[in-house]
Amino acid sequence: MDKNVHELAMQRIGILFNEFDNIYVSFSGGKDSGVMLNLCIQYIRENNLKRKIGVFYMDYEVQYAETVRYVDRVLQANSDLLEVYHVCVPFKVTTCTSMHQTYWRPWDDECKEFWVREMPGGSYQKSDFPFYSPAMWDYDFYIHFARWHHFLKNANRTCCLVGIRTQESVHRWRTIYSNRRHQMYRGLKWTRRLSKGIYNAYVIYDWLTTDIWTANGRFGWDYNRLYDLYYQAGVPLERQRVASPFLLAAQESLRLYRAIDPDMWGKMVSRVNGINFTALYGHTNAVA
Repeated sequence: MDKNVHELAMQRIGILFNEFDNIYVSFSGGKDSGVMLNLCIQYIRENNLKRKIGVFYMDYEVQYAETVRYVDRVLQANSDLLEVYHVCVPFKVTTCTSMHQTYWRPWDDECKEFWVREMPGGSYQKSDFPFYSPAMWDYDFYIHFARWHHFLKNANRTCCLVGIRTQESVHRWRTIYSNRRHQMYRGLKWTRRLSKGIYNAYVIYDWLTTDIWTANGRFGWDYNRLYDLYYQAGVPLERQRVASPFLLAAQESLRLYRAIDPDMWGKMVSRVNGINFTALYGHTNAVA
């Protein structure tokens, strides 16, 4: 009998827990990484494992209050199993909202008076990472963190679980199905080598959006209530994303901040150049 996507994901997680002595989850507060984290928690609890996993959370400062609340809830509820790396670092982040700048910096010391919220207590800051430099982009930080964490744990093999699904984009489909066996871990197509002894794993790559919400309902998992607000605002399922609001992928939905989270919107206008214009015209040909 064929296994469903939940059973396949749990099987893949079982392989990872048997093969890797160091595991952490890349968590964004979105629906995919949330389900992936819940799958790992479910696996640990159901198998009575005496080990913890890491949670790597890159905090981009500007985000919906519902996302902040969800992240706090799920991490606190499972604190007995999780080692949390809540990262608040002023790396460079691409922005599509300005004609004058190509990037902005969350938690930038030079803009502290304009931060949209206080830096969370206990977060990891730039002084905690010897590899940090002001020239570093967020995606560079991701790779350097993996190496840093690998050596911090003195691990033989480290695995980072990443919540991407091939349904989301052609780029993500290629990540899984490109024929690069030398980059896979033991021929597993849902893994990719980052560095010596360090791999990414995409255990929910074959899930559909409907599978994500079916799992949340079936297992009673907590989720980001922002998606309820998206639904009420008429945003189609495939366009409901939790991402930095200044990225190109979030351009069309930037205007929703004004209705969904007006307090945050008022702070955002002073934080990053051009967001009001993008909110007004990001869904039109004016910024195409």
